[in-house]
Amino acid sequence: MNEFGQKGEQHYLAIIGDLERSREDRDRAATQSRLEAALKTVNREFAKFLAAQFILTLGDEFQGLIKIPGYSLFLIDSIHRQMEGLPIRYGLGWGGLSTELKAEAIGMDGPCFHAAREAVLQAKGADRRIVVKGFGEERDLALNGVFGLMDGIRRRWKPAQEETVRFMSSEEMRQKDVAQLRGVSNSVVSETLKSALYKQVAEANMSLWYLMNDFAEVEESLTSGKVGS
Repeated sequence: MNEFGQKGEQHYLAIIGDLERSREDRDRAATQSRLEAALKTVNREFAKFLAAQFILTLGDEFQGLIKIPGYSLFLIDSIHRQMEGLPIRYGLGWGGLSTELKAEAIGMDGPCFHAAREAVLQAKGADRRIVVKGFGEERDLALNGVFGLMDGIRRRWKPAQEETVRFMSSEEMRQKDVAQLRGVSNSVVSETLKSALYKQVAEANMSLWYLMNDFAEVEESLTSGKVGS
């Protein structure tokens, strides 16, 4: 195995994000500034897991390279929280590079980027938030099935459900802390999480984490670090 646990050629997960309906945005400059700030944040928070930093490419698109595919779940959630209210579609492509690795994810080419491009186009055409390609036909099908179910659940969330889940997920708070922040009782928070299928979504996220890293043949020792540690 090589440095990151992949047998043979070095593989990476290319992530291409496309901001939906950006051309219809009346304050596009402000939105792009907000996106640039979000990318700077993930470049800092996920620095040790990135092969190439995220960068804006076509104004309403951005891309980056990640070493360990499971961390894409946390990275995308971070961008989602920072860009709340602005939908983004993602194409995730696993594969090698045909060009030299660079510090920023621009000016490179290879199977991982080709797969990510196909995936983001498929996400647009199928009205899906995330599509994965490059792990193999059957494995891609399994991953996209879980991503699709999670997306279906998230789309049904009401604002109060999404806010409660965000607090529980991003701040590592206890239910009583979230209740105090929202000005409601513990039982209301508990019922909100239950109706949002919070536990099931968290379990699905963990399943995706293990599946993506297993499919990529990433060594367990390389996935033990905590984000931001």
